[in-house]
Amino acid sequence: MNESQRLSSVRSLHAVGAEGDAATEAAAHLAAHLLDCPIALVTLLDEDIQWFKANIGMDGCSTPRDVSFCTYALDLPANDVMVVEDATQDVRFAHNPFVTGEPHVRFYVGALLTGSDGANYGTLCVIDTRARPRPDEATLGRLRALARLVVAELERARAERQRGEQQHMLSMIEALSGVGHWRVDVVDPAIFWSDQVYKIHDVSPETFSPDFETATAFYPEAERALLEEKWQQTLQGEGPFELDMCIRRNDGVVRQIVSKGAAEFSPDGKPLAMFGVFQDVTDQRAAMDVLARSHNRFKLLADNAADVIARIQLDGHSNYISPAVERLLGWKPHEMAGRTAESFVHPDDRVRLAETFAQMARGRGSATLENRLLHRDGHPVWCETRMQLVRDKTGRPVETVVVIRDISRRKALEVQLEQARAEAEASAAVKAEFLANMSHELRTPLTSIIGFTGLTLEQPLPDLVRNYVGRVDNAGRALLCTVNDILDFSKLEAGQVAIRPEPTDIETLARSTLELFTPQAGAKDLDLELELTTDRSSIVADPDRLRQILLNLIGNAVKFTSRGGVRLAVRWSADEERLRVAVHDTGDGIAADKLDQLFRRFSQVDGSHTRSHGGTGLGLAICKGLVEAMNGAIGADSIEGKGSVFWVEIPAPAAEEEAAVGARPMSGADVGGLRVLVADDHPANRELARAFLSGMGATVEHAVDGADAVERAECAVFDVILMDLRMPKMGGVEALKRIRAGSGPNRLTPILAYTADAGEGIESELLAQGFCGAVSKPVAAEALIRAVSDAMQGVPAAA
Repeated sequence: MNESQRLSSVRSLHAVGAEGDAATEAAAHLAAHLLDCPIALVTLLDEDIQWFKANIGMDGCSTPRDVSFCTYALDLPANDVMVVEDATQDVRFAHNPFVTGEPHVRFYVGALLTGSDGANYGTLCVIDTRARPRPDEATLGRLRALARLVVAELERARAERQRGEQQHMLSMIEALSGVGHWRVDVVDPAIFWSDQVYKIHDVSPETFSPDFETATAFYPEAERALLEEKWQQTLQGEGPFELDMCIRRNDGVVRQIVSKGAAEFSPDGKPLAMFGVFQDVTDQRAAMDVLARSHNRFKLLADNAADVIARIQLDGHSNYISPAVERLLGWKPHEMAGRTAESFVHPDDRVRLAETFAQMARGRGSATLENRLLHRDGHPVWCETRMQLVRDKTGRPVETVVVIRDISRRKALEVQLEQARAEAEASAAVKAEFLANMSHELRTPLTSIIGFTGLTLEQPLPDLVRNYVGRVDNAGRALLCTVNDILDFSKLEAGQVAIRPEPTDIETLARSTLELFTPQAGAKDLDLELELTTDRSSIVADPDRLRQILLNLIGNAVKFTSRGGVRLAVRWSADEERLRVAVHDTGDGIAADKLDQLFRRFSQVDGSHTRSHGGTGLGLAICKGLVEAMNGAIGADSIEGKGSVFWVEIPAPAAEEEAAVGARPMSGADVGGLRVLVADDHPANRELARAFLSGMGATVEHAVDGADAVERAECAVFDVILMDLRMPKMGGVEALKRIRAGSGPNRLTPILAYTADAGEGIESELLAQGFCGAVSKPVAAEALIRAVSDAMQGVPAAA
């Protein structure tokens, strides 16, 4: 036995530091008398001290262990005796302070206190202050006997204390578990109940003393007979009994109890006693009933749920799979036993599912993913898998509850939706291409009509001819407005109109737009008024779309007002950062039942064939689409006979920088002496551009298509190239790329896009492709001249 084990055994006695007792004191006295010594001790050796359990003739209750004689005795065999005849002659003790000083020890005899486990606790020793010879063996034997009595007393006290601790622990266990114990002595028919048994019967030891009659009186008569029968069988040696019965407690409450008992027999087989345990299981049975009902409800729900419910361990094996799995995958739950969840997952989804399970094992609380499972016949089944982590009482992850839902139909619908979206996008692309072609095909002839009638009207003509040409010019411009309305509305419906907010001078925009109607208003003697309410000139809005809306609203107001005037009210609120524009007129007004027709497409308040004003009926619908694209609102208020108010509200934050300066005046545009190449497949458009530019001193050459333009650009130097985008053989974009990539003299020459699509939000795209600007068809002379002039000065053009 090592020192650590010896110390553990000594400390289990709980004697070091404790007061002495009569038995050990008596043993010390007997030892002193036996050897006729003035000093006798019962010592216990702890780690650092020697404790005197009994002390005769010695001062103090302990000494340091390193100066004690008994320390040397510990190395002797069990129950041995150490004798020192003269300490002054013993090298181990000659310089010991108890030898050289008080009490001047000379003679020492110590009998080991060896415990039942073989541990040497200390010694029963006697000490004399004079040297003496070794005692005879008979005397030493008597000292050993006294030492054994001391050990017996120490271990008896330890056993007594341990029994008390065990009894206390048993009481605590009974209190915690609700289990009591009992004993019946057959010879003396006294009954012992533990405190818990008294509590179960609702009686107390102070007021109730159980015997067989009073103890069995708590049971119903039928169960009392059964209890007596089981007792007799057990006493006759038929083995232990276990009964599940009811008792009526002292307070009248009926409780369910379980009683277990066994018999104790003498060596000759006679019964001596019966003993057993007694437990109130009323609450436990009630809880088990609730649990059973809950389990049955859960099983009913799980077995009949459309979704598959499973409990999956962290290693992938299943504890439970609901029968719904057969409808989903064609497997019965018992057929899936022994296989991991991974084996039922589509190979392409196994890694993702394994990663999710690994995350759950590391503590992730829940997860949802869409994956494919494999049906018994091999086809994949799309499922939504929801996982919830289950932890034990210590918080350690133990398993995952999984709910699996068939989403095959939803996935099929998603595929159909994706196909429909792709078809819609393809349809939109076809529609966009159709609109672009329509824009090109309609505006190209209009370019010739409006351009050449304008040039003709600048010539000296007879009045009748001028009148006829003027009518053609007006009709062409009216047709252009109709075409623009139809194309604009089509682009709005296709979602192809982009809103491009930028710093905008709202006063300049409103005033310049209103001034455009001065000739029409003057012809009808109408007043035009601008009312501006704002403390900031620059806001963030799309100036082109805002101007388009104002042109439409003001144009309608002037068109439908025969007397009075038109007032444009502009208000910007810094608090709300919203712009409100209202156009007031003094016309005939609109009937209340006609107001809801205003913003419908192809709708006019006066739709009869005898109406006095023309138009497509798309203008206000276009305004509504543009306003809604800017996250705004549009509306109208009118009183028949008194006039109307058309208003627009849009979000418009304050601009952090001033609006850009407007276009340069025509007086600053100079194209004299420039060489310009005009590439267009329509001869009329080429001729019109030549007429406009040559009249300002420019030299113009023609190309009939993109390939012709590339060839000419390789041979001659031009200052500016005007390139139609849509031409046979080679379009304008491809021609631009060829010229830029070639080795001719026009690799860096400014190239303007000449297109019916300009002004539709494609300017940035054209600039990105390498054009320096765009000229819109039909083109006005001043717009074309300004665009060419700007291109020469490096100013992006959008005419």
